[in-house]
Amino acid sequence: MEIKEVERDKNVVVREYIFDADDVKKLEDKTVEELNKKGYLIEGFRPGRVPKEVYKLRLKEAFYGGYLANEAVKEVDKKLDKEELKLIIPPVIADADFTADGGKVIVELHLEPELDLDPTKLKIKKAKEDEVLDGYIDMRAKYIVEEHAILEPKDDVAREGDLVKVKETVLFGDKEVRKAEEREYVLLSEDERDVVRNLYGKKAGEIVEFEKPYEREGETMVYKYILEVEQVYNRILPELNDEFVKGLSLEDIETVDQLKEKFRSEGKEIYDKELDDSYRMQIIDQLPAIVEIDLSDKTVQRVVEDIIDNLKENGKYDEYLKSYNSEESLVEELKQYYVNLLKKDLAVKKIAEEKNIKVEDSDIKEYAEIVSVEWGVSPDRAEALIRGKQDLRNEVIMEIVESKVAQILAEKAEIEEVSFKNGENEENEKSEESNDGKDDEENQESQENQESQESQNPEVE
Repeated sequence: MEIKEVERDKNVVVREYIFDADDVKKLEDKTVEELNKKGYLIEGFRPGRVPKEVYKLRLKEAFYGGYLANEAVKEVDKKLDKEELKLIIPPVIADADFTADGGKVIVELHLEPELDLDPTKLKIKKAKEDEVLDGYIDMRAKYIVEEHAILEPKDDVAREGDLVKVKETVLFGDKEVRKAEEREYVLLSEDERDVVRNLYGKKAGEIVEFEKPYEREGETMVYKYILEVEQVYNRILPELNDEFVKGLSLEDIETVDQLKEKFRSEGKEIYDKELDDSYRMQIIDQLPAIVEIDLSDKTVQRVVEDIIDNLKENGKYDEYLKSYNSEESLVEELKQYYVNLLKKDLAVKKIAEEKNIKVEDSDIKEYAEIVSVEWGVSPDRAEALIRGKQDLRNEVIMEIVESKVAQILAEKAEIEEVSFKNGENEENEKSEESNDGKDDEENQESQENQESQESQNPEVE
């Protein structure tokens, strides 16, 4: 077999694997062996005992152009496997043409393209640490005070800050999805839930009824809420002082200053973790913009064709097409998506190889401890889930690698410390203004979805 490079376009190499007459004779024998293994029935011959010449006569052009060509492709694959090439998509068999005198297999090899990365172009933001920690301390202090509030029953109407105890029933048509469940709501102006808004001005013994429509998949569903007000309580909040702190019976905590220092330590741990996550997301998002690759259009075209074929096979093509109005727009979007994804993956891979980044068992264990709370399972169970599911394990490993790569890149990035207090960050204000409408809409949708889920799943608080 002779191997000849006939074309090179950036990262794409086109080769011809040329077979002479002697090579073809060996392929003929392998082809007959494979055909006989499959036990094809040909009149006058026992299955598995059909001679070569009979197959040639019976199959005609298909013997060389189909069956023998397939055996030739297998031989080419073996050659490629030995080379251990770094490919971004599997080898593409562009053509395979054979006769008794010889033939060739034409292969497109889509190699990893050359990559140029400039980390100094990265610009990432971090929230001011003191500002964040002060906010965390205030939040935790407020929470612990409210947690120890004294509840004093009142005959007056419910006002701001009061706690209202109700029996809550939710109806969907004739179906009772929640029946007289005891619930408590603290009336706070920032809480925009309809159930809270409707309790203002109500007294013990009153019945509150209202309807709440939800849009789902183009259909409007209406839930009816019936709230029986059992009791209204005036919440008397204790003063945050040393005497109050001593009463909490916290180990080694006897003063307000000690309590706040404890909260600061908690907040610092959370801040550092969230800062790492923020850096990872910001850096990974920016990688396509700071990475240059010498990529052939042939590679992009091949990948997009495969994506579209998969969409059609899965019956999703028409749905995607509607979103982009035309096939040209869809194709362009898929091209950009693939190129950006490739840039990100290659950049992460390159840095991970250069810095010898590996994912150790301790990394998996630490990740499992972090996500166990979110998943609602023990750390050991979270770790078992990660190790037991290949797809999940691969995702976790990639996220850990990305985090380690991001930490390296962050050392060379331009980091801007920003304030999120009103009036202190002009750019932040502009961003908020431009997104006000969108954010309001998303918040309302999130609120409605939550209430809808609660209505259908009474166990969800």
